Amino acid sequence: MKDGNSFCWVVRISWPLLGGAWGVWVGLGGFLRFPQNADSFATLIAFAFFSFFAWVGLFAGMASGALIGGLVERLLRRFGAGIAGALSVATLVNALALWQIVGFVQAKYPGLRPPAAIHPATSTPDLPPRNPCAHPPPAHSRERESWNAECR
Repeated sequence: MKDGNSFCWVVRISWPLLGGAWGVWVGLGGFLRFPQNADSFATLIAFAFFSFFAWVGLFAGMASGALIGGLVERLLRRFGAGIAGALSVATLVNALALWQIVGFVQAKYPGLRPPAAIHPATSTPDLPPRNPCAHPPPAHSRERESWNAECR
């Protein structure tokens, strides 16, 4: 594989694309977890909020992906690694570094990853409470008194 090979350029182009995709996922992923209410203006405001952070994530992810991949490849090539090995390791390091950056951003800004909405149609029905009297009485005296008061 030569330095000017088209496969090498495709791999190098994939680094900012991977970073940008993960940045958009971080920025816009929280909007997909909100309940969608067409009658509310808040949905539009939330979409504007998350789309702003999707654009920020796109550019930050593209810059991070290109920077991390390029630096790792250049460092490995300087130490004598071949082009195939350098591109492979740089792609792996790039993916792992972006994964850690995503985890850090989501921990730092928890509003970008709100808890999932529970829809009434898909929620599980409440289970009936357990019957404490179905079990034998406890051995501890205080617990046994409580069990006797409830179950006898």
